[in-house]
Amino acid sequence: MSSLYVGAIQEYWENEGFAQSDGVTPRQGGARQQTFDAYEASVDWGDEEHARRAIRVFESLLRRLDRDSRKFSGDGLEPSVLEELREAFDRDGCRLDDQLRVHVGRASGAGVSPVPRTTVSDGIRSITQVTRHRLFQQLTADGVDWFGDLDEIDFLRRLYALESLPSENPRFPNVEGEITQHRYNNDDWENDWIYKDGRFGLANGTDDVLLRFLTEMLHPEVRSDDAEVARLAAQINEFVRRDGYTVVPIADISGYPIYGAQQLADLESETPSAQGSPAESDQGAMSVPLHGLAAAFERLPAGDRDAVLNFASVLKGRGGQDARGVDLPAPAGEYAAVQSAARGIRKDYAMDRVRMKEGGQADVFAATHKATGVRVALKRRRSNRETPTARMRREIDVAGDLNAHPHYIPILDANPVEGWMVMPMAQGTAEDHRNRLRQPNELLGLVGALIEVLHAAHTHGWLHRDVKPSNILLLEGRWRLGDWGVVRRPRGQTTKADRTRTEVGTDGFAAPELFIAAHEATAAADIYGIGRVIAWALTGEAPETNVPLLPAPGPWRTIVRKATARDPRSRPQTAADLRDLVQRALSEAELPPGDEAERLLGLAVNGSREDLEAFLSYIADHPEDADLYIDTLTRLAPETAAATLIHLPADATRLLEAMSHHASTPSRRIQYVEANRATLWLQRISAFAAAQSAWNLLDEAARTMCTWDSIWNQYKARDHIAAWLRTLTGEPALLLAAALKEHPRCAQHFVGLLRQSDTDPRIREAISNTDHRQQA
Repeated sequence: MSSLYVGAIQEYWENEGFAQSDGVTPRQGGARQQTFDAYEASVDWGDEEHARRAIRVFESLLRRLDRDSRKFSGDGLEPSVLEELREAFDRDGCRLDDQLRVHVGRASGAGVSPVPRTTVSDGIRSITQVTRHRLFQQLTADGVDWFGDLDEIDFLRRLYALESLPSENPRFPNVEGEITQHRYNNDDWENDWIYKDGRFGLANGTDDVLLRFLTEMLHPEVRSDDAEVARLAAQINEFVRRDGYTVVPIADISGYPIYGAQQLADLESETPSAQGSPAESDQGAMSVPLHGLAAAFERLPAGDRDAVLNFASVLKGRGGQDARGVDLPAPAGEYAAVQSAARGIRKDYAMDRVRMKEGGQADVFAATHKATGVRVALKRRRSNRETPTARMRREIDVAGDLNAHPHYIPILDANPVEGWMVMPMAQGTAEDHRNRLRQPNELLGLVGALIEVLHAAHTHGWLHRDVKPSNILLLEGRWRLGDWGVVRRPRGQTTKADRTRTEVGTDGFAAPELFIAAHEATAAADIYGIGRVIAWALTGEAPETNVPLLPAPGPWRTIVRKATARDPRSRPQTAADLRDLVQRALSEAELPPGDEAERLLGLAVNGSREDLEAFLSYIADHPEDADLYIDTLTRLAPETAAATLIHLPADATRLLEAMSHHASTPSRRIQYVEANRATLWLQRISAFAAAQSAWNLLDEAARTMCTWDSIWNQYKARDHIAAWLRTLTGEPALLLAAALKEHPRCAQHFVGLLRQSDTDPRIREAISNTDHRQQA
């Protein structure tokens, strides 16, 4: 390594996710030796994945040494050095080939396999025959040469030990002779013969064998046409994503991306450990910054064109760095070519004349990247005033942590000084695809995407604060969250503390606290936005500010109710909490209403406030079930119920309206004892509300009590109500007087209070008026 720069050694180790180990005692030597040792000490050689990544580091370093040697001396590494290396690898059961690839172990039926550039477990066969057949069929129809710019045998040698694979013709010692005969001499095999040949494991082998082959087709040493690589990567992803995989850039050679395969994270996936690759960080998905794009531009003179161009060059061929400064993948598919060519030069894009979307701070135009022909979306700031400028800088800054997250709209190129940035062209918003979101699986996919990307954002301290359907875009089959213009920076990084003083967000979707103190909001504000999006999708209604909107009874109703609680403290506090809530609600077996109500009542009797809220909200969600109200609900201590309903005003209104209806329900015969219990329960609810000055609950509960008393006239309940009415003064007396006036039959039951001088005059007047009407 003596001829390499220290920075190159660091780069190759960190490309594979390693960090320098603290406390290591390096061997004697210079800075290069000590740098290498510090990284090598962090490798857990007992961990197969660690070992694979470390060997990839060796491969990259060897290639760099060989390339530098050829550049300066005309020859590669000295034969004696290569021989010594081959002997060392051979002692460990490995093989170093002529392309300086390290081969480890043997894959059954496929010779010696190289170190895979994938995170795919060996032996898995989840890519179906349907996917394989259609993929091969599409590649053949498009005339794709799987071997790229190479000779077929040279390409296959990169993946297989051809001398170890048998020939099906005894005339040849191995498969290489057979290929030479039929592809070069006779030319009597079809171009797509490789897909059908069982010896290479593409049609019938494990996932890792197929994915290694496909990603090798994209390697810079195999294909030199960047646009072709981008298109081919996108085409491969169209098929393998159906079975849970994606191909993405995982490293680079001279700025050109090297692709590898990743298993797609799903809603149930656990957060990866800190020991994993930075491409599998605690975000639950990959995260790629743009090297602090906006912050760096802030240090540049506005008109310094050369400095802008030099800085933009850091985008070329890479996705940026994570929090530890480790290079991470760029966007995959055709957009990788756009990002690879990013220079921060506006003239690189031919912008359509008519804007696609008009915003308050910026407009979005369709554009074409001239070098690749890829269609993109170009967002242009509307003015140079402080607010739009700050918003665009925030959007670019947040990309520093999220740019390659699979559910984030990545930034491909940008120039904050000039006020524009480029993103992929999405296939519409959630608004455009509203009908498909009424399907449970589609909705779950969208919710899962929002949870994942917001979990990643919150981990880094960002709050989106404007989660709504028009900001959720469909790109390459994935839901992604865009438009981060009103994002709140992590604590301590706010550039101007009083810029966002109160209101941000969109009416109906924004959490109530965002209209009061937006800068003090927590992750619960974004959780609220997700809940409102779910309600919007399932009800077909646009939510109104501070007006509850709930889907039909079922698991999603429970999720929405909790996510959109008015008090932020009553919502799931993190995206992970919401993920757990969704998993529980959708996985638990649904009991009949009566059984479920009994289960919830059992938890509520001696449970937490959350248990009480769950029980009362469940009852409110089933207004048609008389048994739940007359039998189950009235068994909960009324004072306990009232104390909880004070904090659930919407549920309290629905519950008491249904209770009033059931006083004369035709669906169930009510016994006198049940009528007495229900009326007394409502009187005690009213009394507790009066004592707590909870006027809304008192008003609704008292009117419901009067409804039951009007119809059933139970003596025991009437005596309790009369005694209580004599004690009321002030606001409670005023509210009860109004209720009695609206229920004259109930008021008539208390004419005896007209002779009681200690009864509040307003209550006596309400009773007297109804008594006069009765006499008339």
